[in-house]
Amino acid sequence: MLLNSFSLDADNPEFRYAVDFVMHTNRMLYLTGKAGTGKTTFLKYLKTVCNKNMVVLAPTGVAAVNAGGQTIHSFFNIKPSVYVPGDKRLRTRIPPEDPDKSIINDHFRYHRDKLDIIRGLELLVIDEISMVRCDLLDVVDRLLRVFRKREFTPFGGVQVVLIGDSFQLPPIVNQDDWSILGQFYTSPFFFSARVIQDMKPVYIELKKIYRQTDQDFIDLLNRIRVNSLGPEDLTLLNSRYLHGFSPEEEEDYIILATHNRMVEETNEKRLREIDEPLMRFEAVVEGTFPENSFPADAILKLKEGAQVMFLRNDRNKRFYNGKIGHVIEISEEGLFVELPEGDIIAVEREEWGNIRYSWDSKESKVVEETIGTFVQYPLKLAWAITVHKSQGLTFEKIIADLEEAFAPGQVYVALSRCTAFNGLLLKTPLNARSIKTDPVVLEFARQETPETLLVSELESGKATNYLKRALAAYLNRDYNKAVLMLLSAVEQLNGKGRSRALVLGAYAAGRQLRKGKQLIAKVPVLLNAENRQSRPDHPAADPEAGAELRKEIRKLTSGIKEQLKAVQACIDLSDRLKARFGIVLPEPDYETELRTLMTKLEQAMQALKAGRKKTARNKKK
Repeated sequence: MLLNSFSLDADNPEFRYAVDFVMHTNRMLYLTGKAGTGKTTFLKYLKTVCNKNMVVLAPTGVAAVNAGGQTIHSFFNIKPSVYVPGDKRLRTRIPPEDPDKSIINDHFRYHRDKLDIIRGLELLVIDEISMVRCDLLDVVDRLLRVFRKREFTPFGGVQVVLIGDSFQLPPIVNQDDWSILGQFYTSPFFFSARVIQDMKPVYIELKKIYRQTDQDFIDLLNRIRVNSLGPEDLTLLNSRYLHGFSPEEEEDYIILATHNRMVEETNEKRLREIDEPLMRFEAVVEGTFPENSFPADAILKLKEGAQVMFLRNDRNKRFYNGKIGHVIEISEEGLFVELPEGDIIAVEREEWGNIRYSWDSKESKVVEETIGTFVQYPLKLAWAITVHKSQGLTFEKIIADLEEAFAPGQVYVALSRCTAFNGLLLKTPLNARSIKTDPVVLEFARQETPETLLVSELESGKATNYLKRALAAYLNRDYNKAVLMLLSAVEQLNGKGRSRALVLGAYAAGRQLRKGKQLIAKVPVLLNAENRQSRPDHPAADPEAGAELRKEIRKLTSGIKEQLKAVQACIDLSDRLKARFGIVLPEPDYETELRTLMTKLEQAMQALKAGRKKTARNKKK
């Protein structure tokens, strides 16, 4: 199925459930999935179709650039630190006996534009959530509560979508930091945050794997993921260890290593061994683009014959982020890379944007603004890269150098980058101690929401979301949006949910009828008072009383104008309910009464205009 230029898999119910939860509810969602299940595709699809005021954040600069968003720290102006529950830097009230008088506003200051974004925010997406530390997520929760003025609502009422795989790379926390955090949290993972403990998210796992097609390899990776390998599995894995192999002979393979020094040594050594001139390509950076967020090398060093990796997906699908190739020509005519299949690509410089969010007050929506650009060839030396930087990438042939694997999930991330078992080689044999899975991750994984509960949660969430958005629009006097939300609720919901929507519509109509009648009743009273004051035979009136009377008339005129919009919206709602669904509001007389009120309100406006003209004529006599 093709939708908004995305080819959606009809045989992927979890993907559709996740989309429905984001589009039609206000529930917090944790979307996970094994490597290669389409988590990145989900985010891209969401950015294309979602009409909520949305901000996308990620824990690192490169992840943020790849996700098309900002880092968590830069968006919220959070200084790197350790934050604990009840942290003084996040408080709004000061105990009388505390000599430290600082509060949250002393540590977190936002310009008006940023405050408008925060207060208008409807959807916050955090990508690569597995690398977000528990205290950072609690800080985000606290900031949204305080600056949206909803201190008792998780994330200040913003819908939050967390995307990632906790079985992959964990958050970075050093021993000193954990000696403090460990007093308040059970683990450094995001799911140990107080806000997650207090409000469990809907937990959806994407099941269908697109990266690998060999079911035996998929099953093996799943057992590595949850650390349930048997002796026969280790024997099978270690059959991919080829003693004495030479990387020079293993063309198109990429080494995945655990440490930066191993990667740098390998790439520098292999580049030096090529007897060709060294060429340097400097990136063009304009505007604001922090160095730690550069998506490619600021100075790219290449030689003809170098093995490289593409860093972007090609619009024409000739290559993808992670595709390996070899530089075959660097000349005035361009830079050419040959792919393993024999295709030759004329590589062009690509542009990455550094995104900042701004608030469009006229449209009441969040707008993405590019505040800086980075232009460079989308290539990187690729005889070797770190396991950390390989997360999210796909390779056809890898050499896994995992002898010094130290973090939970590291072996799983490395091996799951490969598309097929026969494309995998091990530089050293693996043992059971190399494969680590944090027990708290296994425990959290048992909290996946069952499908039967997903259906009922979705129905309930739809009702709550549509009605909340309809009520918010109504209170903001955005009557047209309120009507659209109520119609969406009636269309999407059944049973009690639909009944609640109709009751809300009837309540709004009844309220507007009463308010309209009250306004109409004031018209003759104020017109008579003004008429008496303006008559030539009227004794001199108090100037202040006259000014106050004119102020009341202006206020009444404005109120009737606003009431005309509200009543027209109620009439539109009634007409569209009947035309689309054959439904009338619970009070059947409302339709007639609304139309009658509309006529009377228009007459009242005419009377006010005529009264002002008459008053002006009397003053001239």
